[in-house]
Amino acid sequence: MRLGRNHIAGACVAMAGTALFTGCGGSDDVPAVAAAPSAASCAALANAPASSANGFPPNVVVTSAAFTPALAATATAAAVPEHCNLLGTINARTGEQSSPGVTQTYAIKWQARLPTDWNGKFYMPGGGGLDGSIPNTTSKLGQGYAMAANDSGHDNTVNNDPLAAATGAFATDPQARVDFAYNAIDLTNQVARKFINLYYGRAQQYAYFEGCSMGGREAMMVTQKLPTQFNGVVVGDPAFKLTSMSTHEVYDSQILGQLATSMGLVSSNGVPLASNTYTNQDLQLISKAVLDACDKLDGLADGMVNQALQCTSERVTPFLNALQCTGSKTDGCLTNNQITTMQKLYAGPVTASGKKPYHPWMWDAGIAGCTSAADCNMPNATNIAVGWRSWKIGTYQTNLATATNNALDFTGGAGGALSTVLAPTPPKQPANTAAEGLTKLMMGYDLDAYYSSIFATSGKFTQSSNSLLEVDSTDYASFKNSNGKVVIYQPQSGGPFSPLAMVD
Repeated sequence: MRLGRNHIAGACVAMAGTALFTGCGGSDDVPAVAAAPSAASCAALANAPASSANGFPPNVVVTSAAFTPALAATATAAAVPEHCNLLGTINARTGEQSSPGVTQTYAIKWQARLPTDWNGKFYMPGGGGLDGSIPNTTSKLGQGYAMAANDSGHDNTVNNDPLAAATGAFATDPQARVDFAYNAIDLTNQVARKFINLYYGRAQQYAYFEGCSMGGREAMMVTQKLPTQFNGVVVGDPAFKLTSMSTHEVYDSQILGQLATSMGLVSSNGVPLASNTYTNQDLQLISKAVLDACDKLDGLADGMVNQALQCTSERVTPFLNALQCTGSKTDGCLTNNQITTMQKLYAGPVTASGKKPYHPWMWDAGIAGCTSAADCNMPNATNIAVGWRSWKIGTYQTNLATATNNALDFTGGAGGALSTVLAPTPPKQPANTAAEGLTKLMMGYDLDAYYSSIFATSGKFTQSSNSLLEVDSTDYASFKNSNGKVVIYQPQSGGPFSPLAMVD
């Protein structure tokens, strides 16, 4: 693993689509005779799961089987080759009530695309956020890969309850948690392999999985929980310590809320306004302090910290302290509370009893979110404040009359949903999204009790979220023994995940 690239939120970039790995081939039984790929053989797949002879998992339904002609490339889209496009569901069911009187219906919704000109290989992409939609299934078709993906067992447009953290509502259903954790990928992979066998008359030679962020967690999951199903796996910026990381989001909301309160910053809903605890100029000051402390550690002053593990808090602290205001706050200095809060953010969460449930962070100049080296750490810089800020603090609010917290770590369907209904067991309810309800809930948690809740079971929730969602095992024997190959890329700053978790 090489560290040193700044991570801009949401910029999880797919790796090259060429086959990088060698390993064992598929082992499924195949039909003795299969028709050549055609509109007729594609349509015939619609009824395939109904036959017990074909060996599909139970409760598989094909809702559409369409032979799709090739589409030429356009200015905004790549060419798509001729293929059989399958859509369907697995285990459609009526689920639990996500809030009083709101009964949810669930299904693992999947899509598979089988190109006429097949290269003998299969590719599955992971999801993102808290999933809830089917990822792109055309990205590798042009290279001849069969592809399949799923929505992880819930649909953000259907399973959306404002009293259960909106699109986090699925986390109030035990089976939906299991499907999200691993089961949807396992079953979709089984289904895709069966369709491949039937359509081409032979098994896949190699299978690959790739994902970033939540998809990166899923990629690490398949190497550990499904170690014989994929030959090659690409893991990007993984949420592999998802529930532990949620303690950091809770902690951030609380210490930033305390700072906001000390500064007299209140949102339009009466919640401490974390978004305005640091201006964009404040973050530039911190970015420059990090560069002054650590840029030259690799022997070259180039505006980057390329010896990240040497850029410790002990090294950075003197440069931060030098920024402390000697009088009133100005754009050119930081208050003592701002400095100590930033140090706490980078040190990682600490509970009242002294537990440290997640990792510290690396100091990096990317905190300013600069997208141009020429427009950063300058008095007139404007092209700043994305990435790290959007996750940790939120956008600076210029109109206090309408100001609301919007940090991804503790609002909306990202960190807010994770830390209210998915990570703790039982879910914290009501998790009301109105009037910054998720932020208020998180700012009021007892962090020790919250940390305990990620390991808890309760009633119908017979598995803790930690056991379901953390995929941090260091035992890769089964994957290695299956000739599996894995590539991991880990950004250095930005986003919700500490790179030191991967280092550890």
